[in-house]
Amino acid sequence: MHGERLADLPMPKPVRDELVASGRAAPHQVLPESGWVSAWIHGADDVPSIVSLFCMQYERATRAVASNGPEAGENV
Repeated sequence: MHGERLADLPMPKPVRDELVASGRAAPHQVLPESGWVSAWIHGADDVPSIVSLFCMQYERATRAVASNGPEAGENV
């Protein structure tokens, strides 16, 4: 989170491409070709979709740790 208005999250590039294509997120404002996405919070109506992005990333990270052991979480 950057302040109260911008969330940046790392995603695998295919997931990032899907999120951008569907309009759920935008390419990262500084690293647009990376796997990172940006999601702007304009008001309360945006919060549920932003929380879903954080949940998506959390679930991906916990699956990686469960599959590969605790040290795998360091690079998620």
